Amino acid sequence: MHITTQNRPVSTCTAVFTPLRERIAREVSGSAMLADLLEKLNGMQEACARPAAFKIRFDVFVARAADHADIVQPFLPELVRFLPKDDQQKV
Repeated sequence: MHITTQNRPVSTCTAVFTPLRERIAREVSGSAMLADLLEKLNGMQEACARPAAFKIRFDVFVARAADHADIVQPFLPELVRFLPKDDQQKV
């Protein structure tokens, strides 16, 4: 299935989220932090086809994940691709 929502195909959006979700689940201790990060990750995934909405959720996720930068950092280049084009130039 290859559904397109605004600018990006939904199938393109989902590829990065599964390995990131698995790594967070494996490496984040503390159920409250884990639940919060996964909730924010789910929000990013839901918004990945809508760049403006994704940016808001991306910013919230990155701020919350700051204590776990070593886990999240390898995935940032892929996530940044979902930001609006003008924001990518600022990064």
